[in-house]
Amino acid sequence: MNNQFAVIGLGLFGTALCEELERQDAEVLAIDIDEVRTRQVATFCSHVIVADATDENTVAELGLAEFDIVFVAIGDSLETSILTTLVLKEAGVKKVWVKARDKFHAKILKKVGADKVINPEWDMGRRVAQSMFDTRLVDYLELGHDMVLTEFVIGLQLNDRTLADLDLLQQTEFQLLAIKRGQTLHNVLTGTLTLSLGDILILAGNKHAIDRWLDKQ
Repeated sequence: MNNQFAVIGLGLFGTALCEELERQDAEVLAIDIDEVRTRQVATFCSHVIVADATDENTVAELGLAEFDIVFVAIGDSLETSILTTLVLKEAGVKKVWVKARDKFHAKILKKVGADKVINPEWDMGRRVAQSMFDTRLVDYLELGHDMVLTEFVIGLQLNDRTLADLDLLQQTEFQLLAIKRGQTLHNVLTGTLTLSLGDILILAGNKHAIDRWLDKQ
């Protein structure tokens, strides 16, 4: 059976979340108290319901405790977002992820039991800032505890160099996970593999170790 996800709150963020989950062939239940929003999402999402997720009986009837992750994407009311999170955790939902408006909102969400708090604008701002420092980084994702996942583009300076030349396979604080070449993802990596212009290296590990490696290139 596919993973089961529920998304509560069908604004721009919640709608985009549902659309991408559906595209990934996940089982998605989209929930909003606004019928107009649910009708819009119903054009691409097969399981949509008008419901108030702050109501304990409703949460129980929907069986949300059985879902892998329930995402609270309510952005127009801090009180509703916080109350929904609390009701979900008290109902036994295993993982509740919540969209936060700001740091104050995030702090309250963590206190009422949110398993993961997402601040889209804050996270995107940090990723853009990292890209501004090094244009070779096409993506940058904080994983917590100084751990990051990033994509690094091979330019003219490193064209025709091997992985052994760059000392990438012997690193202990970060790891080369794969190489994207066009539409192909290569994850069988040897020191003799020669890099080409435009290749994308997918790196994961300690942020400071990756930064030190980048400084040498």
